[in-house]
Amino acid sequence: MRIDKAGLLVGGLGFLGFGLLMSVAPQAVMASLGLTLPDGVPTTEIRAFYGGLELALGGLLLAAMMQPAYRRAGLWLGCVSYGAVAATRALGMLIDDSGGSFLLSALAVESALALWFALALRATARAPGDRG
Repeated sequence: MRIDKAGLLVGGLGFLGFGLLMSVAPQAVMASLGLTLPDGVPTTEIRAFYGGLELALGGLLLAAMMQPAYRRAGLWLGCVSYGAVAATRALGMLIDDSGGSFLLSALAVESALALWFALALRATARAPGDRG
C-alpha cells in the first residue's frame, strides 16, 4: 500500500476509534485519566465534541483514501489536525508542567502521524502544472 493511502487509513481509523470510544463511553475514558465526568450536559458536550468531531475527521480521511481526487486534501487534513493536537498537547504539557505515560504516548502517536502525513504529502507532490 502506498504511503498516502496507508497514512489516511491509519489516521482515519485512529480518529474513528477514539471518536467511537468518546461517543459511547466518555465517562470511562475520562475516569482512566483520573477525571470525573458528571452526568448530563458535561458528558453530552464531551460526546459531541470529542466523539462527533473525531468521527467526522476519521470519516473524511477514509473517504479521501478511497477517492484519488481528494487524497492530497485528506493528507493536508491529517497533517494539520494531528499536528495541531500534538503541538497543543506539547504546549499544555509545558504550561502545566505535566507529563506521564499517557500524555507522552499520545504526543508520540500524534506527532508520528503528523510526520507520516507530511512525508506522504512530500512523496506525492505534483509537478508544476500537473492537474492529475
